[in-house]
Amino acid sequence: MAREYMPEPPPVDSRAVSARLEAKTAVVTGACGGLGAVACRVFCEEGAAVLGADVDEAAGAELQIELRGAGLDFEFVRCDVSSSADVAALAERVRERFGGLDVLYNNAGVILAKPLVEITDAEWDHVQAVNGRGVFLTMRELVPLMAGRRASIVNTASGLGLVGAPYMSAYCASKGAVVLLSKAAALELGPDIRVNALCPGVIDTPMPHALAAGLPGDAGRALLEGFEREHVAGRLGRPEEVVAAALFLASDEASFVTGVALPVDSGVTAR
Repeated sequence: MAREYMPEPPPVDSRAVSARLEAKTAVVTGACGGLGAVACRVFCEEGAAVLGADVDEAAGAELQIELRGAGLDFEFVRCDVSSSADVAALAERVRERFGGLDVLYNNAGVILAKPLVEITDAEWDHVQAVNGRGVFLTMRELVPLMAGRRASIVNTASGLGLVGAPYMSAYCASKGAVVLLSKAAALELGPDIRVNALCPGVIDTPMPHALAAGLPGDAGRALLEGFEREHVAGRLGRPEEVVAAALFLASDEASFVTGVALPVDSGVTAR
């Protein structure tokens, strides 16, 4: 029997439980992307003072104007998470502005879809540098600022950090690294600092649409339709749905949750 999909639910209201990050400080990397910008707004609305880090300075300046204009405590910092020097500078800014850090949401990432035998050294290294080393560097530099604060680290992995997919070997390898890095760090840094990984499915952000746009003919449309069919909900995820999970993991509501790789993927990894 064909599955009958329920009507699309209303947008997630992250403020249903208010001020879950009241008086907390937070860093969000990949702050200008489809997930990152939503996370910056939601974390601010939930009471946090947020530093948003990204390589896109123009978009960062716009985001800062937008959020400050809404009366939210937000500052943009230009940072390439794959650069040790940039991440060290980010840590120094956190120290200057906040003195310490309560929440680190490692959201920066890149994607590559390409046959394994065609991936160049530079392409492989770039994916691993941003997705893997970036998470390592930010934790290494910012963890000392999180000691004694019942802090939380949320690392964006992927459903493709839990299962494989053709043409996604570089991406899968990088996100699998994030999953196990998060688990190892949870055991090492706890109970003082909780560390969890989010594993989203395909979310309706510019990233999958750019991936589809690079394919010839109708292949891009077919790719997106295939993504939709894989999800039990029959659609792509919304950024707000992933950020709601990140907010839970970042907040004290998840005080007994650490070392988890949480799929937010409408059942894709349940198959």
